[in-house]
Amino acid sequence: MKKLVSASFLSLTFGSFQALANINTSIGDFQINGFLSVGMAWTNVEYLQSGIEPVYNSYVRKRPSFEEDSDVGVQITKQLREDISITTQFLALASENWDVEAVWAFIKWEPNDNWQFRAGRVRTNPYMLSEYVNVGYAYPWIRPPEEVYSQVPSSFSNLTGLDARFRMEILKRDLTLSAFYGATSTHLNFPTNLAFPTGINETIFDNIRLRLRDLYSLNLKFGDEVFSIRAGYETTRVTLDPNAGTAMQGLNTFLNSMALFGVPFLGIPPFGLDYVNYFSAYNSRADFMGLGYQFDWKNVVSMGEIVKRKTATPIIANVIGWYLMGGYRFNQMMPHITFARERVIDNKIRRFPSYVNAAFTSPFIANSPVTLDEVAYNLISTGVSFEGGAGSQSSVTLGLRWDIFEGIAIKGEFKHIHPDNRSPGLFNVNPQRSVNLYSVAVDAVM
Repeated sequence: MKKLVSASFLSLTFGSFQALANINTSIGDFQINGFLSVGMAWTNVEYLQSGIEPVYNSYVRKRPSFEEDSDVGVQITKQLREDISITTQFLALASENWDVEAVWAFIKWEPNDNWQFRAGRVRTNPYMLSEYVNVGYAYPWIRPPEEVYSQVPSSFSNLTGLDARFRMEILKRDLTLSAFYGATSTHLNFPTNLAFPTGINETIFDNIRLRLRDLYSLNLKFGDEVFSIRAGYETTRVTLDPNAGTAMQGLNTFLNSMALFGVPFLGIPPFGLDYVNYFSAYNSRADFMGLGYQFDWKNVVSMGEIVKRKTATPIIANVIGWYLMGGYRFNQMMPHITFARERVIDNKIRRFPSYVNAAFTSPFIANSPVTLDEVAYNLISTGVSFEGGAGSQSSVTLGLRWDIFEGIAIKGEFKHIHPDNRSPGLFNVNPQRSVNLYSVAVDAVM
């Protein structure tokens, strides 16, 4: 297992997971590889008094679910000539009803052993495991720690553009530098169980389009199979424009009116231009940076990452997340333990002045059953319901990986999750207690 997993960490950064197994399939001039994960997860969460069941990471409930950790992918490469190839990777996720998506579709030119250029649909590298995050066999866990890997959802990482990579040897170790430029569009899902004022239609609250433009990515990796470090930085311009009739547009309409006029006869002054289109983002800057390491020496395995997300739009929280994993390999078994933490690092939970909240709840104005602070808090902290939200939580994961055959691994995990006070963590609603998450999975590659 050591050679398989360690080699995958190095070779996959160059757009191939062939090192994951020594099994290669060729049909004519086509090279075909594939991967499959079938996982089941459940929690010991209890229903709240309101009758709502807290759901973790969008899919994990008290009853066992297969949506969170099951997927299948096929990668096809055609060598056009010695230095030019075309690669496509098709991915189907259980969480997306097994709809097939072409997550990779690029042409690659390698003029020599040092340089590589790609054009088309590729995956950027906000994380250490980005390019093979869907290949469960490539890492110890059933899923990488959500406290880090939920901050930039995979739908934000599959972009169309150009990248260049340079690799050289320094002190008998590999140094890899890469740069990317591109763009993408996606849709977001927001919660529909929030309390809103009369007249705001929350039933179509999930019809929101997000666009990333002018995304630049820079990454550096240095090391060998024993120890390597990796640093990355991404910056982009975010546009999030709520469609007419959605709840977010309703909130904008209220704030836009109050920002310009206020309510003079009630003594409420204009809110000011800072609140115009507050629940939107128009060409707003967003930055993401990360630092990580991998260590694999004899029977000892360790990995860790720390990442930070910072945005200029109010409805996407600024967060920091990290994890630290240690494991010990004996025979075909590897028990491991992971400590992880995610935290909202700005004051975006209570951010409206008292007179703004008073206007929002006033029966003469918006007649909302909750303050605007509470609405904003739920938008920011939904984490997985809003891909780009966040929650504050910590966790400890105990896991066991068993490589029963070359290319097939069975995994089991126990994760204890503790959301911070007043935060749902990565649940859709605050579970109001610590929660245990249990997972089992089979991962395979070919």
